[in-house]
Amino acid sequence: GSVTSTGLVVSSKLLRFSDLYTLSIVSADPKSISAGRPVEFTKSVTQWFTKDGVLVEGLFWKDVGALIDDYAAIPKKK
Repeated sequence: GSVTSTGLVVSSKLLRFSDLYTLSIVSADPKSISAGRPVEFTKSVTQWFTKDGVLVEGLFWKDVGALIDDYAAIPKKK
């Protein structure tokens, strides 16, 4: 049989007055044979800004890329 992709749901959460940002990746169809396990990270947004308040976009995208790699590396359901 062929394996088809179901798509992904990417969501983020940053609560009011909190510095903790959560990014998660889950399969759009968790019951699909091609679905990976959900992955997420929660980090302080202060890691991605300079002391002057400027976003260092490369640091943010590095963390996003690592999360994508984690999702891709997890074995799919059998």
